[in-house]
Amino acid sequence: MKYTFLILILFIPLIGFSQMRERLNSTDLKRYEFKGKVREVIHKEYEPIFSNDSTYTLELYDFLGFHNYRFEFNEKGYLNMKTELRKKKDSIISSAVWKYKYDLNNRIQHENRISFEYSKDTMTWNYKYFGDSIVNIQQLDKTYKTLYYTYKQKGDLEYLNHANSDSSYVTKRLFAYDKQNRIVRFEDYENKNYIQNLILTTYKDSTSRNKFKEITIRTKYNNSYYNEFEYDKNTITIKTANFSGYESYVNKHEYTYDKEGNWIEKKIFNPSGKLVTVFKREIKYYK
Repeated sequence: MKYTFLILILFIPLIGFSQMRERLNSTDLKRYEFKGKVREVIHKEYEPIFSNDSTYTLELYDFLGFHNYRFEFNEKGYLNMKTELRKKKDSIISSAVWKYKYDLNNRIQHENRISFEYSKDTMTWNYKYFGDSIVNIQQLDKTYKTLYYTYKQKGDLEYLNHANSDSSYVTKRLFAYDKQNRIVRFEDYENKNYIQNLILTTYKDSTSRNKFKEITIRTKYNNSYYNEFEYDKNTITIKTANFSGYESYVNKHEYTYDKEGNWIEKKIFNPSGKLVTVFKREIKYYK
């Protein structure tokens, strides 16, 4: 099973999923940090199964969550389709498919998700734009019926309100950006009037997205910790520690890149130096 230290970085992809500003100001290829004219990406996550200290086989990891998928991009760099891949006996199947429609300004208008497994639900997101600062999204599905998302842009800030159909449950989030449009502060209020989770991020330099330090304060659980990032060629080292005096630990990410500069393999090592996760990506390009 996965090591628990990985839980500490789960908030990072959550933030990326929640932001609208990047979607309004860049292509999907740039949002996912791909280089070149990418046409298709197949992403798979594996768990090493060791037979001894040095010999292992890779087993596709498929426990809850969204681990394995296919992205298909159009020539402008926007998603045409996204497919979730799951294990079924000895095969890999498509368990859900997302399809997208855009307006003449390449803004997403309609998103549709069809699930072939489990609940076999269909989810639909309809987008409406009001000038350059407000985006309203209506989500329709069998489970929650109707949900509403409202994004508002104001200077370097982005606000997100999320509510159910009768507004009996409302959550709030705030994102703050620097002059390079990089997120430096994330506030999650959930359904309270005060912050439940706070993330502060600084960067290595004034232009790249290489993080220097990230502090997470989880007031809801009276817990806080920080990650420090070091970059060395094809390796990222992440030191994690909290503010209660407990011993810190380090995990390492090693990357292998293709000729376009996109990584095609990522290995994650735990604080003991043992390989715990392997990601592989098959990338196809437009000619």
